[in-house]
Amino acid sequence: MHIVTKTHRLDLLKNSISYFREAVSYAQQDTAETSQWKFAILHVVQAMELAFKERLRRVHPVFIYESIDKSDKTVSLRVAITRLRNPAIGNITITDSDKIKIEKAYDLRSQLTHFEFDHSHEHIELKFAEIFSFMIFFYRSQLELETSEFIDENQHNNVIQLVNARKELLERAQQHVATLENETVWICPECSEVTFIVSEQQCCFCHRKEAIVDCPTCGAENFEHDLIDISNAFDWAIDEGRVTVENFGMEEVCCPECVADTKQTIEDIKRSQYDEDMAMDEYYYQKGK
Repeated sequence: MHIVTKTHRLDLLKNSISYFREAVSYAQQDTAETSQWKFAILHVVQAMELAFKERLRRVHPVFIYESIDKSDKTVSLRVAITRLRNPAIGNITITDSDKIKIEKAYDLRSQLTHFEFDHSHEHIELKFAEIFSFMIFFYRSQLELETSEFIDENQHNNVIQLVNARKELLERAQQHVATLENETVWICPECSEVTFIVSEQQCCFCHRKEAIVDCPTCGAENFEHDLIDISNAFDWAIDEGRVTVENFGMEEVCCPECVADTKQTIEDIKRSQYDEDMAMDEYYYQKGK
């Protein structure tokens, strides 16, 4: 079994704090450059991932590894959350709301690392504020640190102002929603707040825009990105470079609630057509005798 040395043990926490301080440093820069928030979110998510592993290590060193039988790969952030929430392992209360926010920040980090950078600094600032708030709690309650051990007082106060600004923005958005009459408001897929105004196709908090479309099957309204492609259930044929598709009267997409029934309908149609073809073959066979 791989033995976690004292150096390794210190590195998880020490490196987490180092990344956290770097994140705070980027967040405090007095500039309109969007890139500062890119680096702030990259560092704060890395700090969180290392802090999660340190908390798992304190339960038992093997829990920081993806497989307890191998020490070649440590757990991903998502696996770490699952283990921390598991009553038999970490037994830590991480709410579903916090879990969603953490995973969205993790996904954002991946996007910023691997894809073209096209997020506004306002959006990333909101994500940073969410994770910063969570990490203050986590360092104190789960890793038993004093605030001064991971952030100095001035930095703490500066970023708290940022967090408070986010809180004020959210309160204003919620107040706006409360004044709306006969409006449908959904949970925003970006900020996870109940502030997405369907008729405007935009969140009044984080300003995410997304088309709202009707499901071709049941007519229910959905976020466009929630519709699921079911064209793999169609019959496709290629003949001399020509593609033909039998869609059985169905559209290529439908909402999640309709997927199972729509695919079953297609299978029923296929079965019915097959039975009809077999019956016709039998008819002509008997007729030809």
